[in-house]
Amino acid sequence: MSNKASEAVIQRIRDMTAKKGPIGLKRMRRLLVLLGHPEEHMSVVHVAGTNGKGSVCQFTASMLRAAGYSVGVFTSPHVMEYNERFEIDRHYISDDDFCRIADCVMSYAEQLYGEGYGYLAEFEILTATALLYFKEQAPDIVILESGIGGRIDMTNVISEPLVTVITEIGFDHVGMLGDTLAEIAVAKAGIIKNGVPIVSESTESEAKEVIIRTAEEKHAEFIDASLAEYRITNYAEPMGFNFAFEGSDNSSGCNIRMDDVRIGLIGEHQVRNAITAILAVESMRARGCVEIDEQQMRQGLMAARNMGRFEILNSDPYVVIDGAHNTQGLQAAVDALVELRGTIFKDKRILTIFGCFADKEHQKMSEILKAGLRAAGCGEVIATEPVSPRALPAEMLKSELEDEGIAVTAIGDDETAFERAMASGYDVILFLGSIYLIGDIRIFFNRKDG
Repeated sequence: MSNKASEAVIQRIRDMTAKKGPIGLKRMRRLLVLLGHPEEHMSVVHVAGTNGKGSVCQFTASMLRAAGYSVGVFTSPHVMEYNERFEIDRHYISDDDFCRIADCVMSYAEQLYGEGYGYLAEFEILTATALLYFKEQAPDIVILESGIGGRIDMTNVISEPLVTVITEIGFDHVGMLGDTLAEIAVAKAGIIKNGVPIVSESTESEAKEVIIRTAEEKHAEFIDASLAEYRITNYAEPMGFNFAFEGSDNSSGCNIRMDDVRIGLIGEHQVRNAITAILAVESMRARGCVEIDEQQMRQGLMAARNMGRFEILNSDPYVVIDGAHNTQGLQAAVDALVELRGTIFKDKRILTIFGCFADKEHQKMSEILKAGLRAAGCGEVIATEPVSPRALPAEMLKSELEDEGIAVTAIGDDETAFERAMASGYDVILFLGSIYLIGDIRIFFNRKDG
């Protein structure tokens, strides 16, 4: 946020949501009644999952924009500013609109508490703000990314979306959603609606079985994106991939074949995310929900961008940021590093700056990072700390990362770590491990570049 009024509203949200209310959708549904049901009469694509949600949202939005549709996107978390969560046609909500609408939402807090619904949660305020904003601006299609889970997520108030999407499911928010993949999948599958097609990217059999069973119970067409066959045909420089793919006959009739497709996002995992988005858009096209041709889909895929997902900020030296904050996300990021080691990062000296939260699977993440660095032939690491009370101490992270062929320096202050890295003389500087960390890095970089 760029002005004092915005900062004051953010502080009000934080103060108001410091006390926790009951978990569930009852309070959110009552809030929407008081707000005049902004969620009604809205054409929505609803996306849940553990990893890849944001990229699938951006691929989908970009394809629809290329076909001439106005598209609103609500995603989380933000990298630098809250405005990033509320987007229409690549333009973020203004500070004035955010303050005005969030104030309107919060004006009902006392009434809700007095009626016995408890305290509003931050994500309830933000979701309601997004829905009111989209009702005012009236984009043709709205893409909603769930926050945590699906069944009782605050975005799960849309009764009949155009299509629902569940990306890869893994272990994140364990305890809140469940301790097994099946339990987590039950929470995510809560977004599946009666008769509404579901596109699933999940490859884990334990999770996929839950999604298939829920789809059958809801009489929802199940489109299995994981069965689509693809091959990468070119590692485009300086970024992106060209690939070809064919939807499987087992993808519930949603068959589409495309050759020489180019995307601007980096990593083979982004190819899978692009295919998931293609199948979601194709499902809508096949049912007459949208009009779009293959060339428009190609244009949209090539134009899609997603802040903080193996994002290259600079090329001399290469400065790369990735907000991977769990084991699956980190694996995808180090796989992308290994892929680029054979192309644009060939023969370049690489320095990795890593910081994560203590409440994540940090030991497993450290093992994944070490294996990836060995595979890429780059063993220089700075262990640092995101600015958060949840941060894993840099010295503890250093002890986890130190190993044969891995040299680690601990620098707890992330700005000092950034300055040290930028002055290091390395050809590639990669920041990983936390959205909080890369948000700060983006700010430091913009300040330095400006």
